[in-house]
Amino acid sequence: MTLSLHVDNNLWTNHIKSVLNTFSINNSEVTPVIKGNGYGIGKQNLAKKAKELGIQTVAVGTVFEAKSVLEQGISQVLIMDPVKDIDELAFKELSTLNPSSLLLTISCLKDAQNVGNTPVVIEGITSMSRFGLGINDLSQVSNLNIKALSLHLPIENPAKGKVSEISDWINAYQTHCPNADKVVYLSHVSESELKSLTSKFSDFKFKLRIGTKLWIGDLKAFQIKSTVLEVHEPVTHNFGYRQRGITSKHRLVIVSGGTAHGIGLQAPRSNVTLKQRLVAILSGILEAFDYSLSPFVINGKQRWFAESPHMNVSMLKLPASISVPKVGSTISAQVRMTTTNFDCVVIN
Repeated sequence: MTLSLHVDNNLWTNHIKSVLNTFSINNSEVTPVIKGNGYGIGKQNLAKKAKELGIQTVAVGTVFEAKSVLEQGISQVLIMDPVKDIDELAFKELSTLNPSSLLLTISCLKDAQNVGNTPVVIEGITSMSRFGLGINDLSQVSNLNIKALSLHLPIENPAKGKVSEISDWINAYQTHCPNADKVVYLSHVSESELKSLTSKFSDFKFKLRIGTKLWIGDLKAFQIKSTVLEVHEPVTHNFGYRQRGITSKHRLVIVSGGTAHGIGLQAPRSNVTLKQRLVAILSGILEAFDYSLSPFVINGKQRWFAESPHMNVSMLKLPASISVPKVGSTISAQVRMTTTNFDCVVIN
């Protein structure tokens, strides 16, 4: 009963090296991001790969993600989420880690009062409007042990332009924090934007935090397999938790992979274009009539769920006219890797 991820190690490694080389422009380098479910591959596997490629510094989302990464031999971990002094659980976890291996993120003046000489990264608020200090706050944190400025830009280009926005921050950083290290962590910056910045600020070192593009940018390196657990020939009796009916024109196919794996669970999507909005409307109408497309592929097509996925398995409707997979065989699935928890990951 396995939902598994199979990784072609050669393709995967070549892609990672390509991204690392692309963003190694002048005085810049990539800082791999290892967070969440490890982009489907697993945080420990990503940390091992980073170490294998000679990378010593990585970024994680939260303090709770740092331990499993450090255990793989990574020397330094940047914790991107700000460490808040009101978060007792985070500080308790922090106390179990070697402080010399960590870079903490400061995003407000209140939290800056309690870090002492701890190495920190100063998060500046950008057009993302998520969290961070304002430019006018920089002078009030200049006495800290600042190892870098951190800027998280939106994916879409803001009205002001990313290079212009970053430049304003770097100029203010140099002015108000003269003793701080000349290092800038950036997220969501293109190769051309990076070239412009490295040319403009040749005395700064730029560290590009990259996750999705680095780890799963080449989907040809991955194959997702689900096990066929049972096949029921066309019947007319009811089935499943909700005892729905099925016509004699369909078989029921039971496969591994359910809500515990993330199957059938969706994050809200950014429906920007008219086409995307129309697709969202159509999907909603279909779901209202119990038509939900599964990620499982049989004979080249994604098949409909027969009912909502169960915790570990899913029931699919397959037209009786279609050749049926054998019990014990595997079928492929098209899933969002960042929201899928695989039973096992096989790196070939």
